[in-house]
Amino acid sequence: MVASSLAERANDVTLSLGDTSGGFHTRLAELCTASVRSVLQSLTVDDEFDPTPAAAVGAARAQAGQPLAAAIGIDRVGFRRLWDLIVTEGQFTTETGRDALSSLTVQLHGIEDLYTRAMVSGYREEQTRKLLSEPAHRAVLLDELLGGLVHDRWAVRTTANQLRLPVTGPYIVVAAETLDVGFVGLAEVESKLRSLDVYSAWQELPDLQIGIVHVPSDLLLRRVLALISRLAAGQVRVGVSDRFDDLRHCAHALHVAKITMQGRSQPSAPVAVFDGSLLATAAVNEPDVMVRSVRPVIDRFSDLSDDERDTLFRTFQVWQQTEASVRETAELLACHPNTVRQRLRRIERRTERSLSRPRDIAELCLVFEVYHRLM
Repeated sequence: MVASSLAERANDVTLSLGDTSGGFHTRLAELCTASVRSVLQSLTVDDEFDPTPAAAVGAARAQAGQPLAAAIGIDRVGFRRLWDLIVTEGQFTTETGRDALSSLTVQLHGIEDLYTRAMVSGYREEQTRKLLSEPAHRAVLLDELLGGLVHDRWAVRTTANQLRLPVTGPYIVVAAETLDVGFVGLAEVESKLRSLDVYSAWQELPDLQIGIVHVPSDLLLRRVLALISRLAAGQVRVGVSDRFDDLRHCAHALHVAKITMQGRSQPSAPVAVFDGSLLATAAVNEPDVMVRSVRPVIDRFSDLSDDERDTLFRTFQVWQQTEASVRETAELLACHPNTVRQRLRRIERRTERSLSRPRDIAELCLVFEVYHRLM
């Protein structure tokens, strides 16, 4: 009679037992109520215990991310409180009553064991399902981020959490070419980065391997680039974007990383890193327009051999990097300063621009930036 009465008030009984849902969502609390009703009904009639509600509770807890040990502990406390409630409600004072209580206690222990097995089974089945579906789900999330489809701040936070990325930057985007179907340019890069305490999320496409990497310090950035350089081993081209703070900028960062990867990399630097300078940004923002604009200038060197043209362009690049120091440029290129001056004059004549005029210097810097990054 006591169990039957309590079963009719399953919702109130669940509330009186405390937080059997473990503080998780309303749906889980409803399932816990159904489980309590199932337990009490098994005490009332001789039918076998129905494990379905318990399995549903386990699956809901796995979905909510509740640890299994905590779930088992919560249920153990719940069953103890249920036993106390039965004793209080039943007022078992007579000899017959005490015999009934003893019988109910044995039944309850048996049902608790069956309940726990069903709940754990449901929990583990849901965990397995989540693990099997996670790669596909991560791929969808990465597609949305890299495609610029995530705009809302809270959606960004949710996506970052599901990808196991920190919510705040800075980040970089890495693009590595895939040489052949089934060939991964940067093998096991995500796990190797994790060993450096670096969080990242990666996607493998037929012709490209893309990663979003969290780099909160200059030291970690250097370690990440060193690792990627070792994995690339000079066999694949890799482009890296400049650092950015908001995951909503992933689409632009991917665009930059891909263009940087496709640029003219130095043999000594297998990983090409976009520096984020105004000049570089101007070169890559509208690549088609920029290539069309500078091609007439570059074509003025078309009659030269590849080696001779590359020597002139390399001389200008080093001269620019040394802040127009002929002496330093000569030292870096292992040639005489007069040789540097002669090469620069040849560039002036062919481009019809003067390195003594700031506007012409700015144009030539942009021309060669576009050439090295896009052509």
